[in-house]
Parts: sequence; structure tokens; C-alpha cells
Amino acid sequence: MLFLLKTTSSRNFSYNIYDYIIEIFSYLSLFYTIGILFVVMIYKIFDKGNFYNYLSVRFNSSMEIYNAKILTSLIFSVGTVVFIVVICLLTGSFMRFSNTWSQYSAYVMGSKLNQSYVEPAVNIVRKNLSPLSYTLILCGLSSLYLFFISIVFNICNLIFKQRALSFISVISINILNMVVDSGTLSKFSFTNNIYILNASVNEVNNGTYIVSRFLYWIALIVIMYIIGAVLTKKRECDYGK
Repeated sequence: MLFLLKTTSSRNFSYNIYDYIIEIFSYLSLFYTIGILFVVMIYKIFDKGNFYNYLSVRFNSSMEIYNAKILTSLIFSVGTVVFIVVICLLTGSFMRFSNTWSQYSAYVMGSKLNQSYVEPAVNIVRKNLSPLSYTLILCGLSSLYLFFISIVFNICNLIFKQRALSFISVISINILNMVVDSGTLSKFSFTNNIYILNASVNEVNNGTYIVSRFLYWIALIVIMYIIGAVLTKKRECDYGK
């Protein structure tokens, strides 16, 4: 908020509540703050304490416990994004709620700060989507990203059986994503598949730039879920549970 207010004040830009929410889920905020804090929270949630004991008593098999953890991850991921949006709405209640692109948004999207925006694609997206639509898509993709890393954390727990190693593994995956961002495989990175403004002109013109990103996350989540399910069933066979 301070960055937004300082920028708009110094340049006499108009701004609205959607600028604030979009800024909160920007590259630096999402990967360096929200993502790390989220992993710390799931580190505490999926411990061997009361939560795990409750699941062990409530369910009869490891597979049921695994599914309960995945459902918990989904609820917590979506809940985290919703909580952040609610905080933005409360703290930014003095801002304009007009569903039009502001001067501040044009400045940020044109500066290419921390992103590989393509100006023609950005212009088409701004023409086809309203700030509200863009914000909802961004929040949806951010929720899927958080859900994905929480599933990865659970899978790492199945493999290493140590939350500290699982935590390091998730952080390492995020760091690898940042490395891939600037390489030839950037189109497969988390960043490219969260921020639709990174889309190419061809993707925007043929209308696949939104659907392809949701399919990307759904595919990753399904693959990770299957891997976790296989590991869980294998553990049941090994221990006769």
C-alpha cells in the first residue's frame, strides 16, 4: 500500500482497490512473502501433534488421512488468498472501487517490473478484461499455486518423514522456479502460469492464455496427488496398515 500511495502521489496517478490487490499478489510479494509465510504455516499445521492425532483417530486408513490432508490443503490455500483479499478490502476501504483500469495500473504494466510483459499482449488483455476479472483470475491462479506447494510439502513428508526436509524441498522448488524464469523453459515456470500478462500475443489472440494456465496448475496438482496416493498405498502395503 505504501509503495502504491507513494508512486501515485509523486506522479499524480489515479488508482483503485484492484491496483492494491494486484500489487499484493505481484511477483515479489507472492514468491518472497506470501509463499514463504504459507509454507511456514503448513509446516506448523501438518505436524505430528494434535492435528495428526485427530486424523489418526477420525479415519481408518492412511489413504483416508492423506485425502483429508489434501482437502485441508485446498481449504487452507483458498482461505489464505481470501483472507488476504479481505484484509486488502478493509485496509483499502478509502480507495476507489471503480471497475476501470487506472493510470497506476498502466504505469506498472508498462514498466515490466519483475515481469516479462509483452506490450501488445498487455494492451489486448486490458481491453478484454476488467480489473475485477483480472483480479479474480489472479487470485484463482495464486490459490492453485499455494495448493500445489502444500501438496508437494505433504509428498515430501511421505518421502523424508521430516518436516524440516520437506520445508527445504518446497523452498528449493521455488528457487528453481526463479532460475527457470529467465531461461528457455520459462513458459513452464510458476511465474509464467500465474501472471496472464506474461502471455504471448498469439496466446491472447487465440484465447488460450487463461484456460492454458488453469490447466497447467490442474495437471500439476493431479500428478502430485497421484504420486502422493501411490506413496501412501505403498506405505500401507509395507507396514500392513
